[in-house]
Amino acid sequence: MNKLLGVICIFTALFCYCGIPSVQAGEPDPAPEEKVLPYDYSDTTSIPIYVSIVEEVSTKHHPIEGRELKFKVNKDVYYNDEKILSKGDIITGRIETIITSGMNGFPAEIILDDFEIPNIKNSQLLCKYVKKGQNRCFWVYPLKWALTLIPFVGSTTNFIKGGHARIKPTDVITIEYFPNWR
Repeated sequence: MNKLLGVICIFTALFCYCGIPSVQAGEPDPAPEEKVLPYDYSDTTSIPIYVSIVEEVSTKHHPIEGRELKFKVNKDVYYNDEKILSKGDIITGRIETIITSGMNGFPAEIILDDFEIPNIKNSQLLCKYVKKGQNRCFWVYPLKWALTLIPFVGSTTNFIKGGHARIKPTDVITIEYFPNWR
């Protein structure tokens, strides 16, 4: 047993020694190159832009991913005493992702992004908006476990779906505008 342990130690030492690159004495480590990024996000000054959707969107009516939507600006937006947007201006955005409701009460989701505002670059906006439907998992799982005592009845709760997601014209969506970002 001791010979086997000695052989394992020798092979481990040789493997470790051969795997480490040698550094000659007197040579300094090469300095990492300094990277200059083409953007600067250090300034966190932001201006909220409040918008509402013009026409209701719901997962119940099978919206299409990538569909362009219209939004209405809720109030005037100013930066440095200059009016950027007026109340009632129309901007556009897109449906980025649609997640349908799932089994066991998982809700549907609509994710909006890619807002286009006149005279503002898309790189100056943080604007992802997520709307979820009713989450029914909180009562489906306890029901499932309670019904598991009766054979095959607990699995019938798998067919209970979550609620549909709906974005109404009364919902306020906040888009963050960072004017000092390039």
